[in-house]
Amino acid sequence: MPQPNDVVNLWTFFDEWSRCISSRYQRDSLYRHGHFDSCTQQWSDLKTAGRAKMMNDEEEARSVVDKTFYKKNIGSDSNNSPT
Repeated sequence: MPQPNDVVNLWTFFDEWSRCISSRYQRDSLYRHGHFDSCTQQWSDLKTAGRAKMMNDEEEARSVVDKTFYKKNIGSDSNNSPT
């Protein structure tokens, strides 16, 4: 049975991936770093979240999602916030 959105919210990962591939983000990446961002981490997170969404065990799904790039580096955890 798919996990509910409070366990695995695919929209969060989809939004992060679509933000990364947007022309504005890519322009900023080119200006700041001299190259385009490949967005592989965001794409990998989206695939991982899709697998976690289909898991039967809620705790296992949470642990898989907690290991994603988004949760480790960006997420809503104030300890990881750059600002």
